[in-house]
Amino acid sequence: MAFTISVLGAGGGPETVVSGPGDIASPFVLGEDQVKGLYHAPVESEWKRARRQRGGSLAGVENPTRDMQLGFHIRGDARMSFAEAEDLLRSCFTYRLDPWWPGDTLARIAVESGDDYRTLSVQMYQEPEFAPQIDPEKLRYGNVFYRLRAAQPFWESVPDVTHWETSGTSGSGTITVSNPTDVEMFQTWVLTRGTWTVPDVSWTGRPRRRTPGGLYGSRSIPLKPVTSTHGTLTIQLDPMHVMMQSANGTNVMGEVGGGYYFMHTIPPHTPKTQLPISVTGAPAGGARAELHQPRLWSNFYGGR
Repeated sequence: MAFTISVLGAGGGPETVVSGPGDIASPFVLGEDQVKGLYHAPVESEWKRARRQRGGSLAGVENPTRDMQLGFHIRGDARMSFAEAEDLLRSCFTYRLDPWWPGDTLARIAVESGDDYRTLSVQMYQEPEFAPQIDPEKLRYGNVFYRLRAAQPFWESVPDVTHWETSGTSGSGTITVSNPTDVEMFQTWVLTRGTWTVPDVSWTGRPRRRTPGGLYGSRSIPLKPVTSTHGTLTIQLDPMHVMMQSANGTNVMGEVGGGYYFMHTIPPHTPKTQLPISVTGAPAGGARAELHQPRLWSNFYGGR
């Protein structure tokens, strides 16, 4: 399997192949034995031990930020001097999002392998390391090391968005959910106006054969009406976000949640499954539910 690794510059900057087919034309490429932290997502496990216990017990597993080192060989040529090539590379990475530009984006490392394409957003957390012994402009060469951090440590591929909709004021049906990745999925619901009953099932079974089951295998949440005041309702299972928000970002957990909260994320390696969903009291034009399913991976290949 051949990998093509590219750097996608911050703020929509240039895309440059730094390893793999096509890197021969690049002004900078990754150095051999100069890459660290690119593969598997970092893991920290916590253990506890009771008095007189033989061994210990796992207390939890967490994924901290991912720290990486990328060493680049930078070469000048007739098209671009060393200084210009080094400056181009430096422009790709930033320490933070531009506070004066709401549309700014961080740099991304992208890896393409066959039909798979995954990216990782990164930012600098230390200055580049560069200590040439001879004038690099004269040599037309330099070896620069970048220390990068990924606040979200998992590789991302294109999210999957499934939907269910009705053209009338009420209706019921099913919506498709799946998680082919090796990372637990924090799904997001987006609901238009109406009074919804939304699935929140627990799961059981071995990887790739999981089905709704267990204590809450048929659980659904009867929500309070989503009105024109709310616009839409966004329900996020990511614990770092407010669970229920209106279209303008207002916390409506107490107003629409009806005293319930969503409990169940989607386990890794969950096959496509149909879950029931229904709505009443929708506008005459109907209603729509979207299920946004991020695709996060521990590595830039495999994991299915």
